[in-house]
Amino acid sequence: MKVEAPWPGVVQEIMVAVGDLVEVDQEVVTVESMKMLTPVPSPLAGRVAEIHVEVGGYVDEGALLLTLE
Repeated sequence: MKVEAPWPGVVQEIMVAVGDLVEVDQEVVTVESMKMLTPVPSPLAGRVAEIHVEVGGYVDEGALLLTLE
């Protein structure tokens, strides 16, 4: 399962690590857009398989943030 950025912005915080178990609606990444910090929730429960972004990196809308298994 892919967790994607719902809007463009700068990654401010990554709240999980590879191997972590996440629940539905758990906040996994915070993205800053237009001076607003907005958490990105996980759409499904699962284990974090891969993190595709870094803190301070810019993401476009739809960019892959995390992969869950």
